[in-house]
Amino acid sequence: MTRGRRSKLVRDLHRPKPITFVELFFDLVYVFSLFRLAEMLTNRLHWVGAAQTLLILMAIWWVWAYTNLLTDSIDSRAISLQLLVIGSMFGALALSTAIPEAFEHRGLLFVVSYLAINLGRASIMAYVLRHDELGLRPLRAVFWFAVSAVPWLAGAFVEGDARFALWGLAITIDYVCALIGWPAPGIGRTPARELNLASEHFAERYRQFIIIALGQTVAVSGLAFHNSDFTPHRGVAFVLSFAITVLLYWIYFHRIRERLAPSFAAAPDPRVRPREAGLADLVMVAGVVATTTAAGRLIADPIGTAPPFEVPVFVAGPVLFLAGHALLGRHEFVGVAAPRLAGILALVAATPVLAGHSVVLLAGSIVAILAGIVAWDLVHTGVKPGDQDLPRRL
Repeated sequence: MTRGRRSKLVRDLHRPKPITFVELFFDLVYVFSLFRLAEMLTNRLHWVGAAQTLLILMAIWWVWAYTNLLTDSIDSRAISLQLLVIGSMFGALALSTAIPEAFEHRGLLFVVSYLAINLGRASIMAYVLRHDELGLRPLRAVFWFAVSAVPWLAGAFVEGDARFALWGLAITIDYVCALIGWPAPGIGRTPARELNLASEHFAERYRQFIIIALGQTVAVSGLAFHNSDFTPHRGVAFVLSFAITVLLYWIYFHRIRERLAPSFAAAPDPRVRPREAGLADLVMVAGVVATTTAAGRLIADPIGTAPPFEVPVFVAGPVLFLAGHALLGRHEFVGVAAPRLAGILALVAATPVLAGHSVVLLAGSIVAILAGIVAWDLVHTGVKPGDQDLPRRL
C-alpha cells in the first residue's frame, strides 16, 4: 500500500482550525447522554451503582473524545466527514437511550451502538485515508476496537457482576491502548506526527463540553424545583444548587481557559498534554454528573438528612471537579492547583462533620468552600470580577 500523498481531507497545520457547526450539532446528543447518566446514578445511589455509572460515563466519553480527535485532524468542512459525524451522533443517541438500563435489559443495545460507532467510524476513515500516512491511525483503532469488542459483546449476554467485569475489561482495553499509542501488529504505535493536532481547536472543544456538562446541573435543578411544591427551604436549596454550578463554572473558566491551548502547543511531545486534558476533563465531567445528582436530591428534600452514602455523593461532585482542574493546572502548581487541592482537603474534612445534618447545610458548606477558591483566584490573578479579557498572568 503506497502512502505519502496528502489527502485533501487532512487539515492543514498552517491554517487556523475554527469550530464547525457540525461539531456543535454533534454535542447536542450529550445533553441527553449526561442527563441519562445522572438519572442512572440517582436510581443507583450505592457503591455498585456508582461504579456502573462511571463505566458507562467512560464509554460515552470515549465516543465523544475519539470523534473530537477525528474532527481536529480532518477538515470537518468536508461533507463526507460531516455525514460521518452525524452518523456517529445517531449512534450516540441510540447508545444514550440504553444508559439507565445498560446493566439490565438494554445491555445489547448499548454495546451494539458503542461498537457500531467506534468500529464503523475507524473503518471508514482507514479506507478513506488509505493512501495517506494519517490513515494508519484509524487502522490501529480498528484493530483495538475489534479486540475490545470480544468482552463488550460477551458482557451483553451475561448479567450482574459478570457483565460489569467483562465491560470493565473492555473499557480498560479501549483506554490503555490509546494511552500507549495504539500499538498494532505490523504498523507499530502512533507517532507524534500522525496526531496533526490543532491546539486551540482541541482546547476549545474540551471547554465546550464542560459547558454542556454544567448545563445538566442547571436543567436538573430547574426540573426538580418545578416538580416540587414551593417552600422557603426549597427556595434556598434552589439558590444553593445554582450557586454551586456558577462557582464550578467560574473555577474552570477563570484560570485555565486561556492556558490550555498554549500548554498543548508548547508540549515537547504533542501526545502527552491532550491525554492529560482528556483524563482531567473526564474526571471533571464525572464530578458534574455527581453534582447534578446531588442537585436533584437537594431540591427534592432540602431539610432531610442524607443517608450515609448520599453525603459522599454531594462532596464527590466538587471534589472530582477540583481534582480534574488541578490536573489541568499542575504545570502552574502554586497558581492553580494548590488552592484546588486545599479545597479538596476542606471538603473531605467537612464530610464526617456534616454527616447527620440536613442536605441544605451540606450544600451551603460546599458553596462556602468553592466561593473561597474563587475569592483566592480573584485576589491572585489581578482580574476584576466579570472581566472576560485574558488575565495578565495565570
